[in-house]
Amino acid sequence: MNRDFIYRWLRRLAITIAVLIALVLFVVLPIGGSYLITNSRFQNPERGASTPEALGLPVTPVEFQATDGVPLRGWWSPGEPGHPVIIFLHGLNRSRLELLSRAAESNKRGYGVLLFDLRKHGASGGQYTTLGIFESRDVCAAREFVKQRAGDRAQLLWGVSMGASTALLAARNCPGVAGVISDSSFLSLRETVSHHLTLIFGLPPFPIANLIVMITGLRMGFDADEGDVEAAVREFGDIPVLFIAGGQDRRMPVVLAQRLLAAAHSPAKELLIVPGAGHGDAYAVDSAGYLNSVFRFLEKVRYNPRSSGGS
Repeated sequence: MNRDFIYRWLRRLAITIAVLIALVLFVVLPIGGSYLITNSRFQNPERGASTPEALGLPVTPVEFQATDGVPLRGWWSPGEPGHPVIIFLHGLNRSRLELLSRAAESNKRGYGVLLFDLRKHGASGGQYTTLGIFESRDVCAAREFVKQRAGDRAQLLWGVSMGASTALLAARNCPGVAGVISDSSFLSLRETVSHHLTLIFGLPPFPIANLIVMITGLRMGFDADEGDVEAAVREFGDIPVLFIAGGQDRRMPVVLAQRLLAAAHSPAKELLIVPGAGHGDAYAVDSAGYLNSVFRFLEKVRYNPRSSGGS
């Protein structure tokens, strides 16, 4: 075996390895990442009570449809006529149970509550998750449902993680909400894909994150900029927002909530940072302080003249 043969063999091997690495990095990983975002069937276990009855929350099972026909299922409790209605929005790979305890506490204070599963979660229909873009349609449908049941009572949105991002997008896309509680929102679809690619896989965002976002947009038929939450906050005017962040959240760190706070125009905007809390865990770490801050904020919103009306 001469040197020329060995050199040619090694050269072919190096080229083959380089092609395989490029194929994995620039084809397999972006396509796989896109399907992981939109098609994952993973379901996080829920903590706490699993039924409204266990928390003394009287509910009626309800079903309504998003504008694109996706059936959405949840629980409705009207609360007291003089109080606003809160629409609760859970996080990715969770269900309405994630916010059940918070809904029960709200109902005890007279608020009407609507808990429902976002598309492709829990008992609702739908084949895909879009990290808030199509889910904002679910919120708009929920708002119409509440209007049919509760008339012109003020409506509030309370979301965690993907639910928080969805709430902020919906506040722009179907205007008229009286206030938003945004717990652990991300900044945009592009930013969160880039951040998680580095955080979880240790890979540089460029160009893999760009390819994941591009492929996802092409597959789902949307413009990724529709998922720019920071831009939505700039655009939806003077809606009061309480931003909540966990002091130890590596997925949606405090700096993201600070940027969203800076983007908001409302003089009633606030930021609550819960020390020691990881992603979406602020309520679990300090439920009393969390609820005190939220309901103090909601009382300000409730007596703000701009909060009258639910449309």
